[in-house]
Amino acid sequence: MAYFDSTFVSNRTTLRQRLARFLETPFDRRYRQRTARIEALRAMSDAELADCGIAREDILLHVFAGKA
Repeated sequence: MAYFDSTFVSNRTTLRQRLARFLETPFDRRYRQRTARIEALRAMSDAELADCGIAREDILLHVFAGKA
């Protein structure tokens, strides 16, 4: 009997992901970087954001104003 562990997560990138990165335009790269920055800021607590001088409602303004 075979056993499959569904909790295993591979960190390896697929061929499709590598090809997409290879063909990525500067606009795609900037979008990906901004999205990652927004997700990172949204994951922070209000206290951590306050330490950085950012209010939760100003996250998008902070990232798109180029202050990130």
